[in-house]
Parts: sequence; C-alpha cells; structure tokens
Amino acid sequence: MASFPARQRDTAEYISEMILELRNLARVQQLYTVMVPLEYAYYEAFSVANRVEIPDGEVERIKELSKTSQKLEQPPPAG
Repeated sequence: MASFPARQRDTAEYISEMILELRNLARVQQLYTVMVPLEYAYYEAFSVANRVEIPDGEVERIKELSKTSQKLEQPPPAG
C-alpha cells in the first residue's frame, strides 16, 4: 500500500489531468470566465502532484555550501 504522501500526489495528478480536460473544453468554447479559474486550479493540482521531497539535512548542507562559497569569494588577507 502506498504511503499517504504518495497517494496524495497520485490523487493530485489525477485531478490535474481532469481539470486540464475541463480547461481545454472551456477554451474551445471560448468560456474564458470558466477557463481562468480552471487554469489556476490546474497549476495548483499540478504543483502538488510534482512536489519534490527535500531529504532530511539537505537544507542545512546547502546553507553550509553557501557559507563556504561566500568565504572562498573573499579576497585573501593582506600579508
């Protein structure tokens, strides 16, 4: 059985596909006041379906790399 987050992503993907079909139908029929909110809903569902999970500790590692990069960009001490 899939984990809860995996089921959420699968459901969001299905919803985004259904919304896309409705949005396309509204566009063909020039129902723009219907199409626009469907467009927003599609992007919201799509973003949930394609969310990337950041591994534990990765944010801290990136912060440390940033600090190291900033230190390396500093001019060497005058000697």
